[in-house]
Amino acid sequence: MSGHSPRTSSAREPCLGCGEETAVGSIFFSDRHTVEHSDGTRAYLCTLCDARIRSSRKGMRLTDEEVRDIVENGSMGAISWAGRGG
Repeated sequence: MSGHSPRTSSAREPCLGCGEETAVGSIFFSDRHTVEHSDGTRAYLCTLCDARIRSSRKGMRLTDEEVRDIVENGSMGAISWAGRGG
């Protein structure tokens, strides 16, 4: 993984944060986090992006509902960049 940054991907089930493949057979499949939207569609976060987004709030981890809200509101880019520390 090079820098774990968002990019255009041909992945079938890409991570919303970094674009890495999370589908069956990928290294992230076994521990990916599935986010189910209110319309029933699904999106995925790899282990690293899930950990980054959940630890983004100081002192407490985000709940599944809060993660879903962030994903649905399109805030993953901000979380991904904020996690770089720089």
